[in-house]
Amino acid sequence: MENLFFQLATVLVLASIFGIIARLFKQPLIIAYIFTGIVISVFAVFKSFDRAFLDILANFGIAFLLFLVGIELKIEDLKYVGKAAIFTGFGQIFFTALVGFIIVSALGFPVVPAMYIAIALTFSSTVIIVKLLTEKHDLQSLYGKIAVGFLLIQDFVAVLALMFLSGFSVGKTPHIGDIMLIFVKGFFLFIFTYIVSKTILKYVLKLTSTSVELLFISAIAWAFLMAAFAQRIGFSIAIGAFLAGIAIASSPYRIQISARVKPLRDFFIVIFFILLGASMSIGASGVQISHMIILSLFILIGNPLIVLAIMLPLGFRNRTSFLTSVTVAQISEFSLILMAVGYEIGHLTTEMVSLVSGVGIITITLSSYLILYGERIYKFIQKPFTKLFPEKARDPYVLHRELLKDHVILIGAEQMGSDILEFLKSKVADREQIVVVDFNPEIINSIRAAGFNAVFGDISDPEVLEELELGRAKLIIITDPDLLDSALLIKFAKDKNYKGPYVASSYWLHDAIKLYETGADYVVVPETVGGKHISRLLAENWEDLNNIKKQKSKHFEQLLSHKIF
Repeated sequence: MENLFFQLATVLVLASIFGIIARLFKQPLIIAYIFTGIVISVFAVFKSFDRAFLDILANFGIAFLLFLVGIELKIEDLKYVGKAAIFTGFGQIFFTALVGFIIVSALGFPVVPAMYIAIALTFSSTVIIVKLLTEKHDLQSLYGKIAVGFLLIQDFVAVLALMFLSGFSVGKTPHIGDIMLIFVKGFFLFIFTYIVSKTILKYVLKLTSTSVELLFISAIAWAFLMAAFAQRIGFSIAIGAFLAGIAIASSPYRIQISARVKPLRDFFIVIFFILLGASMSIGASGVQISHMIILSLFILIGNPLIVLAIMLPLGFRNRTSFLTSVTVAQISEFSLILMAVGYEIGHLTTEMVSLVSGVGIITITLSSYLILYGERIYKFIQKPFTKLFPEKARDPYVLHRELLKDHVILIGAEQMGSDILEFLKSKVADREQIVVVDFNPEIINSIRAAGFNAVFGDISDPEVLEELELGRAKLIIITDPDLLDSALLIKFAKDKNYKGPYVASSYWLHDAIKLYETGADYVVVPETVGGKHISRLLAENWEDLNNIKKQKSKHFEQLLSHKIF
């Protein structure tokens, strides 16, 4: 037992050290964990490695990961991902799997392993992409929303694939009868979960919600119960845990439960990735290394090209399509779990799992830089990219520039911009003297239908700015909080001899100061405005704070009626 704890302590210390190094180089921690396993294996850190115990911990990690995915992945969310995300999500999965299968088969792999590897290559990491987009403050941008939307679809498909594969018996070649039985058992498991969640579970969670600790224990007990039941009927414990999470997803207590489970998930999933690294065949042959490079290039280059081929015909601008495409230039933690499941069933060898793990290390490492520096990369390749994919052919709308004079230019018509546009309607008699710029085609179509001039484009594109006749405008309003885009527009307008005021917005105070220094006349900082609004609300109701409750329904109705073009 002492040796066991020493091994676990050593593993975690090494993971912490490599994690710190990964952070210094702005790399995802998953790379550090896999590398920890490689170091343990290559340098034989332990004379006798208790693999069985760590395997149990790793399985807990997968179960907790899928339990949380289930909690955070509400099925009704699929209604809100948008057509672009649906087309991109399913299209990318289909074409990546198809092209991937052709490539893997051409490399000499048998049909079943080729199918596993091809499917593993289709999934991108939700955790990594969301984290990087959050760091860039791009999670609410158009490309960020599309990326998160198709990642939601990918996660559903990944879990369905895991559920299907986990139903096969270990070492048994699947037949049509086995496949039909898996579908029947899976359907039964879904129905059972739904019935229990709508009857017993709902009341248990309500009863235990008075105590955070009791609520947490009850949720974990439910997850373990479903995991055990799923295992009993032939599925993996991870699938049972996922369905347990889905059952809680619509509960009002999902946030409290999720917050408590995350630390458990983080600890146990570390062990899984460390063991994955320890299982990698490091003494790879030249052939295996060449396979690893070929598949990595397919993910880093081929996957973005597939997304571009889907998004450009849908009418999106080059910048939006490019930034969305680079988010899929890596494989997911689900890819590695899928390969691990295939190995346990007996469909895959250690070398095949090592191959995909190597592809994961390469693509996750390099794609992090592609996502973080996507804007700079796009600006570097913008001219040849635009020649290759001309945008005007995709948007036949003609802005009659010669008729524009003393017009108002509004950059961004979603959320903040929609309120501003509603105000401008009451002040500007001729709607064609209001020019809106946005890179969401659905918003642009709605605005044009309402009689406004609308340019489908991105203000980082000089050609778009040239169309706006900035020198003859009387007001420029920028709702895009991106510092570089706003500064570019202000500089471009100055060069065109624009004399009117600039009203801009910014996420951060230091960016607002930079915009003032650049030439902005007024910069709105939402957090500052929000703070002042709450202070005013408190001041008006300080003598009777319960008045705030009375304003809830009125404000709620305002939010529901808020028009977003």
